[in-house]
Amino acid sequence: MTDEKRNLPTRLGNRPLEKPEDAEPILPVDPPAKWDHEADLVIVGSGGGGLAGALLAKDKGFSVILIEKMDSTGGTSQYAGAFYAYNSRVQKKKGIEWDANEVAMGSLFETGYTGNIHLFRNMIEKSGEVVDWIEDQGFEWENEIAGYPAVTSRGGHQRLCYIPMTELMNFLAKKCKEKGVKFMVNTQVDALVRDNGRIAGVKATVNPEGTTVFVKAKKAVLMAAGGMQHNLSLLKKYAPSVYKGVGSVSMSLPCNTGECFRMGLGVGADVAGFDSCTCFEGGIDHRTENGGPWFRFLYSGDVQLSRAPWLHLNKACERFMMMGNNLGQYMLRPPAMMSQPGGRAYVIFDNKYEENIWKIQDDVPLGLSCKRPLTPDVPGNEIITRNETLAPKDWRLAVKEAIDVKVIKVADTLEELAEKLGLDKVLFKQAVEKWNKYCDAGEDPEFGTPARFLIPIKHAPFYGLKAGGSTGPMGTGLRTNPDMQVLDKDQKPIPGLYAAFFTAGGSIGEGRTPMGFGLLGGCSMSTTSGYTAAQHAVSQK
Repeated sequence: MTDEKRNLPTRLGNRPLEKPEDAEPILPVDPPAKWDHEADLVIVGSGGGGLAGALLAKDKGFSVILIEKMDSTGGTSQYAGAFYAYNSRVQKKKGIEWDANEVAMGSLFETGYTGNIHLFRNMIEKSGEVVDWIEDQGFEWENEIAGYPAVTSRGGHQRLCYIPMTELMNFLAKKCKEKGVKFMVNTQVDALVRDNGRIAGVKATVNPEGTTVFVKAKKAVLMAAGGMQHNLSLLKKYAPSVYKGVGSVSMSLPCNTGECFRMGLGVGADVAGFDSCTCFEGGIDHRTENGGPWFRFLYSGDVQLSRAPWLHLNKACERFMMMGNNLGQYMLRPPAMMSQPGGRAYVIFDNKYEENIWKIQDDVPLGLSCKRPLTPDVPGNEIITRNETLAPKDWRLAVKEAIDVKVIKVADTLEELAEKLGLDKVLFKQAVEKWNKYCDAGEDPEFGTPARFLIPIKHAPFYGLKAGGSTGPMGTGLRTNPDMQVLDKDQKPIPGLYAAFFTAGGSIGEGRTPMGFGLLGGCSMSTTSGYTAAQHAVSQK
């Protein structure tokens, strides 16, 4: 699909929701005179949370209907590089064990004590249990990412260099189908159905026919439909720092428009994790720069280029942090960029970027391999890019696209580049010249940037781009207890209603926009919370 105005492939043609009414609660409807479908558990969303919840419930004897508004399953979970977990069998076999309470307390400390220790502890303890349960279903794991509490599919990084969790999502979907979970794809849930104070099912539209159906949940509804990253009206109201500081969405599919969050609000749910979202660096601002797409996939070459540790300046042409490729950079650079004046940083490099990027990105840790430029020979390239639906197969093609539409600015002189970026010409040139002196000397006396990342900017033409954060999993969502029951404003469970991350909120505390992996990472948080919700639902009389 193409944006006719700028001839830029939009990769799914996404335009975020941004009308005021798109942030309003969706009120529940009354039960119909006749239900069209029914099951013990009705699940909305087929990412890790939905698939794990469906499979667990089916194994425990529940009938399950899983509703997905896209035409295929897997959600954003399928684009994960690993499954973060603690104390699984595969880890213990290698002598790797953690104190779950210590990990939970460390995570709570990172939130400034704004998180829920009981929820954190339960997710951490359950994560290893979930890995073992999936292994018992027949999935093969291995622990290959040194230094990380993470597992992945056996040999997955050799087959799917960046996104081996595609194999996990395909496995879970296959198991669900084999065991009789009923899938309803291309089906948009429009509202919850409430009967005498209890959530009794959902009202939905089956596409492309546009047929309205009512699906009865005899025991519970589990909302596992992801976050609100593609609803600017919700972000502006419930995550204003994200709204201000994010330049694009890179790891949340355009289907994540927050309807389940709004449905929860409509039945009186409380909100957790206000103004919180994990973020990557490299949020190139196509939308406000040139009216372009809000969605730019994490593996799109222009995003990967902007994530490299080039010279970063703010609006005042000041540097604001050390550059590098370590885990600390991965976690700290996004909020640092988002906190600069105007919520943006300016990323500067020169005509040798194709050569230099490999000097500074060739040894990123396996767990951060999304930072390595995507090339046609990367294992599983066609699956990663979904045959170029999500991104070009060669990183340089996406860079060319961004240059062609003038989101990446190009100029023969530094003064001209400053003008195109809207920066002061004198201050900009002084900043670049000072950087070049540090590069020549091999030492950064201001921030201590390692010598290998001191890449000078001397060869015209010169390049620059404006970037903010780029959203990962949302932290803002519906408040739940540790069993993933949705809570009202009095902190009482709403009967019959559960939410998995990242329809649920509170995974990173309140008022935070960090990078990193949150509590467990997106795929694991979603899958573990869906499993936990289903486990509790089947235990109820």
